[in-house]
Amino acid sequence: MTFYSFLNVHGDANVGLYGFATDRYCLFGPNSEATDKLHDILKVPVHSVSVLHLDLIRILITGNAHNVVVPNFLFDRDIEALKHVLDKYKVRVHMLRTEHALGNAILLNDKGIVIPPILKKYIPDLEKFFGLPCSVTTIAKLMTLGTLGVATNKGCLVHPQITNKEADIVEKALDVKLDVGTVNFGSPYPGSGIIANSNGFMAGTSTSGPELGRIADALGFD
Repeated sequence: MTFYSFLNVHGDANVGLYGFATDRYCLFGPNSEATDKLHDILKVPVHSVSVLHLDLIRILITGNAHNVVVPNFLFDRDIEALKHVLDKYKVRVHMLRTEHALGNAILLNDKGIVIPPILKKYIPDLEKFFGLPCSVTTIAKLMTLGTLGVATNKGCLVHPQITNKEADIVEKALDVKLDVGTVNFGSPYPGSGIIANSNGFMAGTSTSGPELGRIADALGFD
């Protein structure tokens, strides 16, 4: 059974910026060519959505199998469109009163949430909405956790320069084993180059063979 494939979007290998996947659904920026490929690997329905007229949706929004969180600067029609798509899965959409690009900042799965210190004041709101524990850390001393790592319910791959203390926080919060690695021939931002769930993953077309093996091991496909 094939659990991975390669993808680019309009020549861009940073496929992780265009959407995110859970074990129940996948949201991806409008791209009919990518939809079938994503469905074949991730084994979940793929829905094309845009926010602020952009197809780079995972920069701004993120979520897990049960909930999606968005910043407060999205258009009302964007939020309504998301709710319309996700209602069939009983997935709730919550607007966080922040100007931060939440997809860039938050790393999560169905077991827990990790946020950077800049979002610390939103812990009560996030924990109440998701019903999950929320931990605070940086990764490699940087704040953009959503691009610095990619996480599923089976594993997590993060920036190679993560510290031991940071790694311990992420592992405990998400309740998965963590490994370090790169994507797209040396990019230390796995979240920008990979879209994954428990069934499989898509990596940018510049990803090398050794990187592919490391990704597969980290995400539990060894």
